[in-house]
Parts: sequence; structure tokens; C-alpha cells
Amino acid sequence: MSVASLDQAIGNEDPLEGMHLIDCDAHVTEPPDLWSSRVPSSMTDAIPVMKTVDGKTAWYMDGQIWASIGGNAIGLGRQKRRGVHMLQPFSEVDEAAWDVNARLGLMDEAGIYAAILYPNAVGFSSNHIFAIEDLEHRKLILQTYNDYLMDVQSDSGERLLTQPLLPVWDMDATVLEMQRLIDRGARGFVISDKPSLLGLPDLLNPYFEPLWDLANDSRSVISFHIGSGAASEEIRSRAFSKTQVGNVWESFGPQRSMAVNGSQMSMSNVRVIANLCMSNLFDRFDQLKIVSTESGIGWIPFVLECLEYNLDEFVTDPTERSLQQRRPTEYFRDHLYATFWFESVAPRKLIEDVGVNNVLVETDVPHPTCLYPNPRAHFAEVLGDLEPAVRRRVVQDNAAELFRINLPG
Repeated sequence: MSVASLDQAIGNEDPLEGMHLIDCDAHVTEPPDLWSSRVPSSMTDAIPVMKTVDGKTAWYMDGQIWASIGGNAIGLGRQKRRGVHMLQPFSEVDEAAWDVNARLGLMDEAGIYAAILYPNAVGFSSNHIFAIEDLEHRKLILQTYNDYLMDVQSDSGERLLTQPLLPVWDMDATVLEMQRLIDRGARGFVISDKPSLLGLPDLLNPYFEPLWDLANDSRSVISFHIGSGAASEEIRSRAFSKTQVGNVWESFGPQRSMAVNGSQMSMSNVRVIANLCMSNLFDRFDQLKIVSTESGIGWIPFVLECLEYNLDEFVTDPTERSLQQRRPTEYFRDHLYATFWFESVAPRKLIEDVGVNNVLVETDVPHPTCLYPNPRAHFAEVLGDLEPAVRRRVVQDNAAELFRINLPG
């Protein structure tokens, strides 16, 4: 619904008037000079370089394709293109995908005050960077990338809060990198929900305790973004693939395959949420806050109800029963958040069941399914019948408190 039609439907009253919309999942597309402008010229042979070959742009390293340019569906002139995952070549992508001032301008036009930005081309966790075999080379690529993210945050006047990647294959290095970036103003980090793909133990293993401990003490948010658990080889193979990896029938064409896979991927974080809510992680780290990003919210009430039921039906052994001190839903209410964007049913009918204090809004700009150009109109429409205090909490207060965002006035 356009802003004009929304105004007509509600009698020119804006249900979000006076509220500062905080977009809790958008992406920053990596600019062509990301690495080249930040490393000495003597090291340029060891960094990713953007090249366009036969009309298709990608990141190259050692003469081979290393990564795609990421999901980009907003073309020049800020026109959203349907039916594509990745506009090609890079020159067709609107500068708001990667330029700080242009992004802030796009946000101003869309009625968004601040945005939580996740990576794009390099993947939504550090799994892809893990594919670089040499450890010092890997460290250079990752730290240069994180420095770029922090520059984006600083240059935006703290309106763009970037979520850096972590070298989870080395926990000592992870803690050092977290502290280095926290000192620069980082409010959160994004990691994979499937560390097993890097040959690491699960997230409850003592190996990860230093990460949880620092996040707990520093109030750093940990995010699990859907699609972040792919193996590096899988990410590379998808650079220019016609279909997306997933449970998609082979007889489908590329666009239908993308639609089916994307619909399934939106709910893929059920795995990490179920495990977190059945663990004792939050008993040990009682200030820890975790975001399920780009996962939607409509399925969450069912999963919580299912966890509650199955806990009582299956977990009867006293040893196993004593693992956790509280119920799954209690853990979710106090420690977990989830974002929604296109949904209409869940925001209208299930906010209380998900948890008023646990819901965040997002746009997913500039990805193919992003809410653009009128995200504020959509949120006003689907939240308009809720109490003003609930609307304010969902579009503004939850995110402002979680990411420590100073609001105007």
C-alpha cells in the first residue's frame, strides 16, 4: 500500500507518528575499493579484487572467483527490480547499497531512522572467510573487512550499526577481535548457527564460553542471520548459480526455485532457537541477548508451544531435567528477539504470543525480498490496530534498548 492510500485508509492519521523506525536487518554491499583502500600497496596481490567479466561482476582472489557481489535488487535510480537476486553488472546497483550518504538518504525517504547492517557478499557469518587457508591471510581479510564496517558506522553518525564477523575458528583471536571492535563502538556480532561446518563443537560446548562471557558482560548482541550456516564451498558455488541450494524440486525454473528456497530459509532458525531454549546457556549468561535475523515471527508461537510440550513428554530423566532452570518460553521471553518484514497475519494477531518485547522490524534492503520503497506504510498498516505503546515498542523501543541507540529528542 502506498503512503497516499494508507493515509486515505486511516483518515490521514499516521499510527507511527512520533516514532523512530529502526530497521533491524538490512545489508551493506561491499564497495569495489573495500580492501584496496585499506591495505598497503605491497599487499594488494593478497586481497579480494572486484572484476567484471562478460558482464558479470564478482570478487576475485588469486585469479579465481572468491565471492559474488551479494544480493542486490535495487537498481540505478533506486528502482526495485523484481525477479532477480543479483543485479549485474555492479554498475547497475544503486549506490545506496554501498555509499553511506546515499543509504542515509534512502532511509530518510523511507522514514527509517536507524538500521542494523549485516554483510552481503562475504556471507552472513565468517564461514566464507574460513575457506582462506593461510591463517595470516585470513586474518588480514577479516580484520580489514571489520574495520570497513566500523568506518561505515562512524561515518553514518551511528545511524548505521554494523555487525562484524568473528574468527570463531580461534577462540583467543575471537575474544581479541570482539574487544578491539567493542572499543570502536560495535554493539553486536553475527555468527553461524552451524559451527560444525568449520569442524567446531556446538554452541553449548565450553569452547564457546569466552565468546558468550564477553558478549554477556559487554551487552554485545549476538545475531544468527538465516543463511549464515552455509559451508564456504557451498557459498562459492552459488556465486552465479541459477538456482539456490535447498529442498527445491529439480523441475522448477530459477525464479520459482529462488521463491521456494527463500520461503524455507526464512524459518531455518528454528534449529538454533529450539536448541537455545532447551539449553542452560542463559542460566550461565543471564544478560545475553540474541537475535534471530530475517526469520519472520509467524512460526514462533508454534515452536515455543511445541518445545514446552515435548520438554514434559520426553525429558523425564532427573539428570537431563536438571540441565535447565527455567522453561523454554521463559528463556525466549528474556533473551531472544526475532525480526519480521513482509508479514501481515503475525503482526496483527500474534504479537502477544511471540512477545511484545521480543519483536523487531526489518526491511532487508537491498535484498530481493526487501520492503521498498514504503516500509513505514506497511508497518503502519499491519500494526495500526495495536495499542500505541505496543506499536512504539515493536518499531522503536525494543531495538533502541537492545542496540543502545540514542534517539533524537
